[in-house]
Amino acid sequence: LLLSSHCLALERLRWVEHRRPRIDRNLRLCRFCKAEIESPEHALLQCTASADLVLLRDDFLARMNHDIKRLPALNSMPALEFFTLMISYRHTVSLVAKYAFGVTEIFESTPMLIPA
Repeated sequence: LLLSSHCLALERLRWVEHRRPRIDRNLRLCRFCKAEIESPEHALLQCTASADLVLLRDDFLARMNHDIKRLPALNSMPALEFFTLMISYRHTVSLVAKYAFGVTEIFESTPMLIPA
């Protein structure tokens, strides 16, 4: 996710693939909510259209709050800033990695939304 090599529409739909042209950024919508660009910060922190994703996120945030006593609320700052904060704590790196892997599995289990 950090190096732009992931299964999310933001990255995948910028590629020309199987005779499908590159898709404009503003059309690379989330496969679950179909309203926002499917970016890492949206997938990890914002999308609420998948029950599995919300449950995984709630569990992750509870664990982060346990490990980081003064972790700001998710909605208290822009998602990208919160994402940067999440990965800035050395002792939670494995927790963030496990969460990102789980989110990736959820997104990979549902076909990407490809505009016609």
